[in-house]
Amino acid sequence: MSLPQLILTTLAASAAVGLLGDAPAIAHGQNREKVPGGGGPEAQFVPDELIVAFHEPPTAEQLAALRGQLPKIIAWRGLRHAPHPKNDPTGIHPLAKVRIATLAQGTMVPALADQVGALAGVRYAEPNGILQLAVEPNDPLYNEQWGPQKIEAPAAWDITTGDPSVVIAFIDTGIDFEHEEFQDGAIWVNPGEIPDNGIDDDDNGFIDDVVGWDFRDGDNGPEDSSGHGTWVAGIFGARLNNGLGIAGLANITIMPLRAFGPVELVAEAIYYATDMSAAAMNMSLGLSADLEILAEAVQYAWDNGVTVVAGAGNDGWSVPFYPAAYRTVIAVSGTDANDELADFSNFGQWIDMSAPGVDILSSFCCQPEAGAYFVANGTSASSPHVCGLVGLMYSVDPTLTPQEVRDLLCENADDLGDPGFDIYFGCGRINAARTIAAIVNTPRCPADLDADGTIGILDLLSLLAAWGTDPGGPPDFDGDGTVGIFDLLTLLAAWGACP
Repeated sequence: MSLPQLILTTLAASAAVGLLGDAPAIAHGQNREKVPGGGGPEAQFVPDELIVAFHEPPTAEQLAALRGQLPKIIAWRGLRHAPHPKNDPTGIHPLAKVRIATLAQGTMVPALADQVGALAGVRYAEPNGILQLAVEPNDPLYNEQWGPQKIEAPAAWDITTGDPSVVIAFIDTGIDFEHEEFQDGAIWVNPGEIPDNGIDDDDNGFIDDVVGWDFRDGDNGPEDSSGHGTWVAGIFGARLNNGLGIAGLANITIMPLRAFGPVELVAEAIYYATDMSAAAMNMSLGLSADLEILAEAVQYAWDNGVTVVAGAGNDGWSVPFYPAAYRTVIAVSGTDANDELADFSNFGQWIDMSAPGVDILSSFCCQPEAGAYFVANGTSASSPHVCGLVGLMYSVDPTLTPQEVRDLLCENADDLGDPGFDIYFGCGRINAARTIAAIVNTPRCPADLDADGTIGILDLLSLLAAWGTDPGGPPDFDGDGTVGIFDLLTLLAAWGACP
């Protein structure tokens, strides 16, 4: 059974579907007790496959030689990607150096990974992990959206309801293009592609990718396969003030990318979203294994100014859940209407912040008996609450860096739990009103460390005093975890009066 079929079967089996006027269908879920320091779920992997990253793009002769040297490798395949990295028209795209090895049935993949990883010319070799979707259906009939009210979105909407020039990608099971919430320009259209001419007009490695891409099926139709993606997309991007259904958090433009399951597909989608200039991306999925191909993909997004948001997962454990747990990703735990941690939400030192994730009503599809709207649980909902707010942030100031986005979200969050950072809520539950107001009311001059309106010697001394440390914000301007030479160059480039 495929993963989409499994999700459909699980939802259908666990949902008590009924009609009460226009009330949404109800999903049922099982509560889990939170166990600090617990073991967490085992990561799952694609059988008999190995991801191999080389220092340089391998030639056909090199790959054939490896097959001869290692008989357990029976075939190779490459990954889809643009010809060159973003903003580097002559460089080698990172995915050009990666291949997937198909192995003989029953191969001990971890042992072979160690063997291949030690070969000359190989950077790493690792199993092909499977990312799980982070939604958990729930019981109660709940026909109102409490999430936007809890994070004070209406006050933020007084300033902006979003800007269609802001593109947010989401990597999930796809989207229902016919849903009433995704009309009127809601869906991204690739400006460099001519529809249905069978030509890669914009030379990005994908033919006729007019409205995104389906990395599962390898085509240009990222239609939803289970309802999960449509539910997630509705939380951050359902149309505001259209007189229909629900209100998403931001009237931005949605780039749908259908990718879940094998980590190679999710990595391809991350690179695609970055190369096609998305401002941010949402991933309501993950796994409990730290895989290099995934880490490098989100680092590529961060380095190119893309804010990545991901759900913390629904296992009730403190074991890191990736990609959320990477430093270059905003990790979001789930809260309920009482600002308590959802009993299913993962937690830990790797959590950045929290957002509503219980009894969340959003758009739905693919199960006729469930209707066009659905109430469900999961950090799958928490992540798009944050991503929708990020969309509002970029609508006000499109020049924000991922580090600035993270800092603004945290500095203006509602502190829950123990004072300051804690392992359940991170820096707190997001507050849209304060975050957007802070952007509007605060001068944009992050290198002005002493806030005197000028970048000068005192700012330089402050940076030097923090040299080699990880302050979790300025003067670590590039967000790499250490104040160093690139941060110094950033400050010197801004020397003088603040703009």
